[in-house]
Amino acid sequence: MARPILPVPGRTGFGHAGLPVSYPQGTLVVMRMQFGVDDGDAFRERLAELSTGFAAWLDEHDLAGEPTSAELLMQYKWLAADGDLASWPLEQITEFLAEWCPQVMAEHRLPLRLVPLTVVVFAEYLDEQGLLAPTSPRPSAIRRRCTDFADTYDELEAGPVEPLLAEFESPPDPVRIPSPADRARCAAQAPILRDARALARWCGDRGRALTRTGNLRLADARHLVELLGTGDPLDRPAGSRLARSDQLRTLTWVLETAVRAGAVRRDGGRLVAVQRFAELDDTTAHEDLVLAARDEGVLTVLGDRRSDDDEWSGDLIDEGLDGLFDAADEPVDEVERHAIEILQAHLETVTGAGADHDDDQDALPHPADDATPAFLALLRHPADGLEFDTVAELLGLVLGWSEWFRVVDVVPTTTGVLVTRLERLGLVRWDDSEQLPDPGPFEETRRIGGRVVLTSGGIACALLVLAAEGIDFPTRPDPAVATAADVVGLAGEVPPDEWRDDIDAWYAAQPDPARAISAFVTEALDPARPLVVVLTATSVAAERFGSGVVDDLLLEHLDGPHRAQVARRLVGRGLLDPDELEPDLLLHASVDVLAVTIDTIAPDQWPELFAREFPPETAPVFEDLWRLDNPHLGDVLAELGTNHPDEGVAKAARRARMRWQSRTGGA
Repeated sequence: MARPILPVPGRTGFGHAGLPVSYPQGTLVVMRMQFGVDDGDAFRERLAELSTGFAAWLDEHDLAGEPTSAELLMQYKWLAADGDLASWPLEQITEFLAEWCPQVMAEHRLPLRLVPLTVVVFAEYLDEQGLLAPTSPRPSAIRRRCTDFADTYDELEAGPVEPLLAEFESPPDPVRIPSPADRARCAAQAPILRDARALARWCGDRGRALTRTGNLRLADARHLVELLGTGDPLDRPAGSRLARSDQLRTLTWVLETAVRAGAVRRDGGRLVAVQRFAELDDTTAHEDLVLAARDEGVLTVLGDRRSDDDEWSGDLIDEGLDGLFDAADEPVDEVERHAIEILQAHLETVTGAGADHDDDQDALPHPADDATPAFLALLRHPADGLEFDTVAELLGLVLGWSEWFRVVDVVPTTTGVLVTRLERLGLVRWDDSEQLPDPGPFEETRRIGGRVVLTSGGIACALLVLAAEGIDFPTRPDPAVATAADVVGLAGEVPPDEWRDDIDAWYAAQPDPARAISAFVTEALDPARPLVVVLTATSVAAERFGSGVVDDLLLEHLDGPHRAQVARRLVGRGLLDPDELEPDLLLHASVDVLAVTIDTIAPDQWPELFAREFPPETAPVFEDLWRLDNPHLGDVLAELGTNHPDEGVAKAARRARMRWQSRTGGA
């Protein structure tokens, strides 16, 4: 029968299923340590006692460990093993760490910090308190078993909590900047630009009178709801009435955005049009409106946006989001922490901070605007966008909405508000969404489902908004207006097929094809270009523009900074006599090519390429190759000696590397 015992320092004799415990005063009590499946209440009582005692013991001895992980270990023992908290067979430790713990933690979004270490420390705690059964493996044996899982749990901790976030662990492909024509066409169709121009026309020559507080008069507000099609509910629920125009949420943010952008202004109690804005081209006017909407807080749907003026953001600019975590008084939710850490991979500087809250526990840091993580995700999919449900799930994780709101419909509804605003700003299309009745008092409808896709203006303005937060997202220019340097610089930055398509589009737009090819080759051989770009760009130039044309241009660069690679190609094409070159030049070129091969090509492709570069008859070359002064020589010889398919060449490479090591000390 269970006997509740509070944790008392100095216990020395707990037993297996129930053994005597002696206190300093000599009192003898019994603590139950084994529980069946029907002993839920007794188990939970003992779990609480042990967890509390373990936490106090950790603090007393200043040890690392997590009482939560110890609780999971005990729950595993009761739910999936034999219920004996005093005995920890190594096979059970293995099952817990290999299978049970990762599954439970992933399902319930729990952190995977220090789990193997906590198992060890908890065993030591049980042993010190006399709670570990004599038949149980000792803490030293448990430590050895847990050490085997250290790397596994490091990987689990480093991996995303949610599969949705996995793509943020790799750098994004550069997004193509829309052409000026596409940008202008999209801006002209943006609802917010039509709103601003319509407001200015509505003001007329004399302007429109405002209330003493600077709001629209109710009659005018009702008219504008219809004129602009904001969709604000004009009919109030029974027992209430529309008292002020700023109760019309969409109309209010549209108006304030137009005011902040300078399309209209308040002047002497009247709303008047501004001539300067009327003279702007559509693209500039649209950008001004989007940035004004951001400053007005439109891109944040819950409370006020986090501005640069927040009281605890100034000193954290250089520290990024890590600084925000350190500044929080309370631990940040682990799911949100991990989500933001993944996004941080391509956040250069974050200038926003968490919103002010009365309760410090709610002060969860997140990007300056709610739209920020949506933009970061959508810019990775500029052509086809993302499912609305995916956007909602992402925002729920990154912004903490999933933790703040336990009602399942709140996150999609809140995301819908944000996407609707982005749609009105002309930044996204929301295709194939469904209308559902909103159970709120105004009998409105809300949208769900479908797909969210950035418009051309949305791509350009999303980059502007991210830049305002100090976030540098990689870009690539429209090939029709790109320079030769721009196009060459995309080598290795975008998928090869897309790069070739961009080269073709760039070349087709050039008024002087011969001059364009010359500019491309010159940029490919620029001294600042890494060798992999030199090799790739010259090869693709010959492929796209013709080998004969490119070879003639390469002859002009034979004495340039990439002389070895130029000479190598010209010799291979029969356009240059190798005997006219300095003796080691082509050997330098071969070593450089193989160094690039090792860095960029999968190892299973090395033997074929090695055999092509150094066929069997070249084995005597290695008698002198070890003397070559090339920074890549040691690595290349090591891989040739291991992976060359011809044993004679491989043996010659190994011998050459030994001589190279003797000459250089391996440096």
